[in-house]
Amino acid sequence: MQLYMIHTIKTPIIFAIDTIFNPNASKLDKLKAASKLYKAFQAISKMPEPTLENTTHPNAHNLIILRDWLLGKCNLSYERMGLIRHLINFAIIIVQFDPPWRWIIDSLREESLKLTWVPRDYDRTGAVKYEWWKE
Repeated sequence: MQLYMIHTIKTPIIFAIDTIFNPNASKLDKLKAASKLYKAFQAISKMPEPTLENTTHPNAHNLIILRDWLLGKCNLSYERMGLIRHLINFAIIIVQFDPPWRWIIDSLREESLKLTWVPRDYDRTGAVKYEWWKE
């Protein structure tokens, strides 16, 4: 699974992003990079969904629990819910199989706990009800 992640997903994504955001890259190169990026995203969607049963790392398990909690609270369109699920699943897979990225994600989490996080209703005026959030 780790080799699949590296060669089919991570390397093409890194290449594509570098090319797409390179101001010196030609339009043709950017188009080719976008195609590689699309294929990498297709490969992500073909991976089995991470579950508590098919993963072993404790932080992958934590992310699975958080994913399921979030998806239970969120009530957006099918497409948006699919995007959220795929992005979280990708993060779970990275935590499970890729130690350098796991370290980066763990470090970000540790640093975030040192910061003051503002509540969800920060800078909102009036009572705003979100139909897409089940609470």
